[in-house]
Amino acid sequence: MHLQPHGQFELQQRGRVLLCRPIGPFNLAGAMAYEAEFGQLIEKLSGAPWGIVEVATEFEAAGPEVLARFRRQFGWCAANGCAFLAVVMEGHFKQYLADQVFGGLPFQGLHYCDSESEAMAWVQGQLARSSHLVTA
Repeated sequence: MHLQPHGQFELQQRGRVLLCRPIGPFNLAGAMAYEAEFGQLIEKLSGAPWGIVEVATEFEAAGPEVLARFRRQFGWCAANGCAFLAVVMEGHFKQYLADQVFGGLPFQGLHYCDSESEAMAWVQGQLARSSHLVTA
């Protein structure tokens, strides 16, 4: 049985930052589709630290197997050059879900924000500081 993907996403690369917008509820097929496109963009970022802005304001829900898959995906990112992650969300339930997915992963910095502009500024600032430290 082949399940139709549930969940939509928008991905954009802005310099060394990947902007991700998951939308709606996700099933495993939807998570795998998200992962495939995500992987193609990440290839362009190799060679220097990079960051993610995850705008989860329109993310609705996902089952335990989907959250586990997202956690593995973000763990892989942290192990492969993603130094900083900022998550935009609202509400206690989304905070709980975010803690399940991102908590304890080896990012150099993880920041929860109220707006996309705040998240982008934080990640870009962290990347600028880390590249300055490398070249200093």
